[in-house]
Amino acid sequence: MRNSTQPVMLITDDDRSFRETMAEVFSRRGFAPLLAADGEEAIHVAQEATVHVALFDFHMPQRTGLESISACRSLGIDIPYILLTGALDPAIANQAEHVEVFSLLEKPVSIQIVTGVVKDAMASHYPWFESTR
Repeated sequence: MRNSTQPVMLITDDDRSFRETMAEVFSRRGFAPLLAADGEEAIHVAQEATVHVALFDFHMPQRTGLESISACRSLGIDIPYILLTGALDPAIANQAEHVEVFSLLEKPVSIQIVTGVVKDAMASHYPWFESTR
């Protein structure tokens, strides 16, 4: 059975232009973007709205992306999480694996790569999502 719900994507990054660019990219691809400037705001948004997939920057004030993902998971928000970082190192990769991040991407990331990963995350998590979007 196909769900006609528009997929909702949470985009969390302290870089406003990056957030807005990602929102534009994904709204053109049929997603309803919700934006958060930091981890605290993202956790609040994820508790208040139905979110299907989330994109988090690692380096943010107050909470890192990983800390925010971990907090969301502890609240029972079981969605695919994609983590972006400008400084990929083994410690971040290990932590990302520990909180079961769907994918870890290094910034700068191409639109083609990030949209492909989001599509894969949606298709693997939701039977109703059409991967041909």
